[in-house]
Amino acid sequence: MKINIHAGHNPDGKIACGAVGLIKESTQARKVVKYVKKYLKTAGHTVYDCTCNNGTSQSDVLNKIVKMCNAHKVDLDVSIHFNSGAGDKKGNGKTTGTEVLVYALNQKPKSVATKICSEISKLGFSNRGVKARPDLRVLNSTKAPALLVECCFVDDADDVEKYNYKKMGQAIAEGIANSYCPYKVVTTRAGVISRDRASKKYTPMGKLKKGTTCIIEKIRIVDGIRYGKRSKNKTWIRMKYTKEK
Repeated sequence: MKINIHAGHNPDGKIACGAVGLIKESTQARKVVKYVKKYLKTAGHTVYDCTCNNGTSQSDVLNKIVKMCNAHKVDLDVSIHFNSGAGDKKGNGKTTGTEVLVYALNQKPKSVATKICSEISKLGFSNRGVKARPDLRVLNSTKAPALLVECCFVDDADDVEKYNYKKMGQAIAEGIANSYCPYKVVTTRAGVISRDRASKKYTPMGKLKKGTTCIIEKIRIVDGIRYGKRSKNKTWIRMKYTKEK
C-alpha cells in the first residue's frame, strides 16, 4: 500500500504553526510523523512525507501540502494534528482524548479512522470517535481518500501525561495497517511460527514450509519486527519472508 503522510502545520516559530499549550502541536506532529513513517515502512508499506516547512501563510501551507500529496498516486492521505480547547492545564483525572476526521462517514477512510481511534485509545486516551469535516482542505482537495488524526489535546494535562510520540506513531501505523486486514500472504522461505502468550511475548512452536499460504488477520510491530496473526490456530509469524498473494 502507498500512503502520504504529513504534519499539519508550519514549523514552530513560523506563521501558521498550530496550537500551543503544555506542548506544541507543530513540534509533536513532526515527531509523530517520523514514527508513523517508520512503523508503516516496517509493516511493508511505501510512505511519502508531504510535510510543509516553508509556508508563507495558513492557506499557502495547505496549498503546498495538497500539491505534494496529489503528486503521488497513493491509497491514503494522512494528516497528523493535535487538538486544543480542553482548557485543562492542571488536570482533572480524565483525558479529553483522540479523534479522527474524514470527509464523509459513508466512505472507506471511516473504517481506517475507526481502527486508528481504537489503537490510540489503548494508550489510555478517551475515544472521541470519527467525525465528518468536509470543509477541511486536506480532506476535500486530495485525490486519494484522506483522514486527519487529532492525536490528543495540547492543553489537557491528563492527555499530555499519557502522550508519548513513539507510542502514538506506532498506534496510528498499526491502526492503518490493521484496517486492511485480513489478507493473504505466501511464505517465501521456511519460517518459525509462534504462539502469543501475552501482549508482547512470542513462544516458538513450529515451522511453516516455504510456499505456505496464510490469511493474516492482524499486524503487530514489536521491537521493530513485523508480526502477522494467522487465522489458522491464531499463531503469529514474522512477516519478513512473506509476500502478498
